[in-house]
Amino acid sequence: MSQNDPMMNNPYMGGGAPTPQYTPYQQPQYYPAPSSKWNAMSIAGFVCSFFFSLIGLVLSIIGYSQTKKTGERGGDFAIAGIIISAVSIALSVLACILVFVLFGTVFTAAVLQ
Repeated sequence: MSQNDPMMNNPYMGGGAPTPQYTPYQQPQYYPAPSSKWNAMSIAGFVCSFFFSLIGLVLSIIGYSQTKKTGERGGDFAIAGIIISAVSIALSVLACILVFVLFGTVFTAAVLQ
């Protein structure tokens, strides 16, 4: 009998049990453990975002990109620093616009009278 004979793979016809097809064993993928080291740039950006918004924004963005590349801790601090700095800069710009409009209105009213 040849190996391609259908009777050979039929257990009821005396050919024995069919040979099971196994997939090769795959090694489990291990991911590196998160680093316990903190990223100093992201922490510095977070702290600076309260006092020096522009510097805090730059440091937080750099720190966030570093945490993504190296797997260090501190990515949450960097995101918080980015948000705090952006909101602070936006409020500062709005306050400057408001002050200029207010003084322009007061100055124009004073000159016209």
